[in-house]
Formats: sequence, C-alpha cells, structure tokens
Amino acid sequence: MGLGTRASRRRRTLPQRELVLGKDGELLLRDKVESTTDADARLYKKALPDKAVPSYLGHVLMENRKGLIVAAEASLSSNAAERHVALKMLDRVLQSKWKRLDKKITLGADTSYQEEQFIQALRERKIAPHISQYVRGNLDKNCLTKRECNDKRRTISHNKRRLIEKSFAWSKSDRALRQVKLRGLNRVDWLHRLTMAAYNLTRMSRLIPVPAAAI
Repeated sequence: MGLGTRASRRRRTLPQRELVLGKDGELLLRDKVESTTDADARLYKKALPDKAVPSYLGHVLMENRKGLIVAAEASLSSNAAERHVALKMLDRVLQSKWKRLDKKITLGADTSYQEEQFIQALRERKIAPHISQYVRGNLDKNCLTKRECNDKRRTISHNKRRLIEKSFAWSKSDRALRQVKLRGLNRVDWLHRLTMAAYNLTRMSRLIPVPAAAI
C-alpha cells in the first residue's frame, strides 16, 4: 500500500553506476525525478491509471484468528518490495521450520505475490502458499501446484484477507497515515509501526467480550 507524501520534485540525472534500466532499456521515471524535501521517497503508483507520486510502501502481516497485526514495516517504493518485505516479516515472526514441528502455517495474499521465487521461498519455509491466482491475463504467472490449489484451507485464508484491509482503512481514514508528514524512511517506518500498534489496541477492545448488564 503506497503512502503519499507532499513533496516537490525536480529532475535529475544519476551517475552511470547508479542507473537502473527498465525492461526496454529505458531509464525508470523514479530515477529521473527526486523530491527536494524527502530524498527517500520514490515515485510509485499502484495501478496504471493512477498518478505516480513520491511515496513509501507500508506492509503488514496479520494472523487469521482475530485479525491482529503481528508485524509491520515501511519500505522504499518498488515493484518487488511487497514480496521482499513479506519474507523479512515472516522470518522475524515465525520460528524456524525445525522448531515449529507439526504446526501448519498458511499465508494468504493477492495476485501481486504470485511470483515463482516468492512462492518457492514459502515452500522452503514450510508455509502453505494461499496466493490468489490470475483468472484472466497473466495466466503464465500462476505457479501453484494442483495440490496447493486444492488445499481446503485456501477458502479460510481468502475469507480472512478482508480483515487486513480494515487496518489500512482505519489508519488512513482520519489518522496519521492519511497524509504522511514525516520525512525519511526511518521516521515513516516508526510512524507506520506505531499506527498499526494503535490499530491492534482498538481491535482488541472489540474482541473482549462485554459482560451482560446486571438486571
């Protein structure tokens, strides 16, 4: 999820050793434009029709039982950041596959995580990949096995995925992540984690059963 920032931009040319070229050999837009108020922010957009703005990406890892956030992290904006940070958070939260013994771990995610290297990394960690598959267009990117697609737990994972959107909706409704005012990745990361910790408190308050009123 991109976090927008208010920043002016200026055109720049990078030294040759820093150039990052696109698939057709062109210089990426994010390497042509730099914010004059936040050098860490990169141009990014979630969809083709969107406008590219200086931003960061906020990532969260949620447990399925109660919809609580167990890990959160902000990163520089890039196409591969979601998958890279997801593995970092999993390694930080979960025990090694040898210590988990017979515990079954699943991971549900949308089609942006449908990437062969990422899914293989989940398999190596003994995590069942419940990743959404493309149903039209990009069908060649689907790389789950038939057994993984027929996993009965997939339905539960996909039904629970909507809870993770609640955390982003709550944090960006009228709170700090609606318009990030801090500058620099470290500060934005601190703000993102603090906001998700506050969301957990509000979420837990709703999970605590209210005792019946005395009659």
